[in-house]
Amino acid sequence: MKKKIGLLLIAALLISVPNCTNADGTTKIEINGKQVAYTKEAGTPFVDDAGRTQVPFRQTMETYGCTVSWDGTEQMAIAQKDGITVEVPIGQPYIYRNGTKVENDTAALIQDGRTYLPIRVVLESFGAKVQWNGNTNTVVVTSGGQTAENGDIQVHFLDVGQGDAALINDGEFEILIDAGVSAEGGKVVQYLSGYVDGDLDVVVASHEDADHIGGLPAVFDAYTVKEVVDNGRTSTTKTYNTYHNKVQAEGSDYAVDTTAQNITLPSGATLEFLPITAVYDNANDNSVVTMLTYGDVEVLFTGDLSADVADANSGLFSDVEVLKAGHHGSRTSVSSQFLQATKPEYVVISAGLDNSYGHPHKEALSAYLNTGADVYGTFRSGDIVMTTDGQKISFNTTDKLTLSDVGAKSKGTTPVQKPVTQPEQPSKPVAETTVTYVGNKNSKVFHRASCSSVSQMKDSNKVSLSSRDAAISQGYRPCENCQP
Repeated sequence: MKKKIGLLLIAALLISVPNCTNADGTTKIEINGKQVAYTKEAGTPFVDDAGRTQVPFRQTMETYGCTVSWDGTEQMAIAQKDGITVEVPIGQPYIYRNGTKVENDTAALIQDGRTYLPIRVVLESFGAKVQWNGNTNTVVVTSGGQTAENGDIQVHFLDVGQGDAALINDGEFEILIDAGVSAEGGKVVQYLSGYVDGDLDVVVASHEDADHIGGLPAVFDAYTVKEVVDNGRTSTTKTYNTYHNKVQAEGSDYAVDTTAQNITLPSGATLEFLPITAVYDNANDNSVVTMLTYGDVEVLFTGDLSADVADANSGLFSDVEVLKAGHHGSRTSVSSQFLQATKPEYVVISAGLDNSYGHPHKEALSAYLNTGADVYGTFRSGDIVMTTDGQKISFNTTDKLTLSDVGAKSKGTTPVQKPVTQPEQPSKPVAETTVTYVGNKNSKVFHRASCSSVSQMKDSNKVSLSSRDAAISQGYRPCENCQP
């Protein structure tokens, strides 16, 4: 059973639906295999000035199975389904999912007396998968948890700033590899909600660094996890101790990577643990290394493994189609020997915009580009989704990296993404003068007023609390990120 999820930081996927229409000037909408036949009274879909597909509110959401209503006082469309309430204020570049704000780059509107909603952000808030079929000019919506008819599986490389997180989704079977720093735990949990129905099948913690395991405690709080695999090493950091205690409390099946059994997914794909049996002083070099194989497609995950250790274990590696670049594109993670062994066609680098480490380094990015591989980065594309049927591979981004992307620098004068939270480097809390703590009525979690979660809360859900003791006495529990 899925556990109760508290206050979540939601990162809506802002992948635009192309401005393509049919000969009659309309865009088609298909929901769970059936085309929506819009009536004249309901209105018809169209593409707005921001390049987003707007759809008639009532007919679309009722077709998806929602109960809908209209709040005339607040000028807000409301849809409810499976315990999820989505509120869409007219004219505002955001929506609310269970009281938590979800930013968007366009807004719902009223046109010709009809209410229209931006389809992607609204339906993805219900866990739907929203894609564009350019051949038929159709927005294709699939309810979360359904398996594509053609047997596709997906690998999601989540944008968690300067950290790692990847989700393997095979219908109703999901594997999570890492979850970024603690501050990204809410985003990871919310992302999972679009794909995980019930329990989370497997969590793989590549190694004990905070930018890989920091967000996992939030995942354990939100889901029942059936199996956990890590490298068996311990650490004295607070981040590791929190992770370890959550694993112990969870009671999941537990295995160390060198003895873990390979996992067979429902599609027939396998996740293989490549056993690097030597023990190294550097935590990075003890990373759990895994390879997903589906038909003729292999995807390799190496954590923060260094090139020296990879080369010393070169017999484990062979041709792969997709490489999740090691150590966020660090120069220490790649060598000519490793690339000759793996020959990746695609490389995905998970790094934070304007990170203090200069990732990806020039030496690494040059090496990847020189192989002829297409290289993508979460700091440019956000969440990157790879889809494969075991033969063909597609990505949800076409924004390939070049040498100009060394260091993941912001383009222009205004950063295009939020500042990166560096692992194990907490900043001093901002002084709080008028309100010491802020609670959320829905989640019953309380925060420091400076916590980033507070800015995501709907004003009507905020409660001012005079002290920590007052918050506890009223039944609130402390936020795990700001730790009030």
